[in-house]
Amino acid sequence: MDCFQWIKGIVLHKDAIPISIILWWIWRFRNNMVFNDELWQISAVRRKMILSMVENSVYNAKRRLWVEQALWRPPEHPWVKLNTDGSWLSETSAMGMGGAIRDWAGMWRGGFSRSALTGDALRAELLALEEGLSICWKGGFRKVNCECDCLGAVKLFQDRPTDRDYLHKHYDVIRRVQRWLARDWVVYVSHIPREINSVAHTLASWGVRNLGSNVFWRSPPDFVLFPLERDSMS
Repeated sequence: MDCFQWIKGIVLHKDAIPISIILWWIWRFRNNMVFNDELWQISAVRRKMILSMVENSVYNAKRRLWVEQALWRPPEHPWVKLNTDGSWLSETSAMGMGGAIRDWAGMWRGGFSRSALTGDALRAELLALEEGLSICWKGGFRKVNCECDCLGAVKLFQDRPTDRDYLHKHYDVIRRVQRWLARDWVVYVSHIPREINSVAHTLASWGVRNLGSNVFWRSPPDFVLFPLERDSMS
């Protein structure tokens, strides 16, 4: 067997990771002995191998848990879920806002893409939230789970003192969103990882690239079908 086939057999082996860890520590043991003139005890090398395997197992378990949790999930009946996102171009200060409304079956109930000439990243997020809430209210939805991947925006509408909000540079939008939230309905605003907000992100990106746009998507546009399909797999 030549060297290539030997390495290929190791890489494709079902125990490739443990084998790699063992080879790594054997190599470290040899180098430490040759270059540092220090001889490790075999029991110490064995303990290092076991510890590395345990650390690898813990990492894989955490990674699987993260992957399982990082999925878009539909709301419970009879709620709808509103996902919003803002996009901002630092070169021009142009903003894009996007959002999608889906029901408990994951069915599309509406979406939007908008743009504005000047602003910043946080203002884009706040304007997207405002627009999404407005569409939900006018659409007759009274139980809305709103998700946003901007923690700074979400924190503005969670339990906290609001007596100094008037000092915020975006107080005008914050106040309008607060008025929407105070209406006779149930709305929860929560933070989610960016990885599961791809539909809203795609809609916002379209908005910032199409200045002057203000579109309500009664059905999902073609450019959002891929992230929408990925969400449906959850």
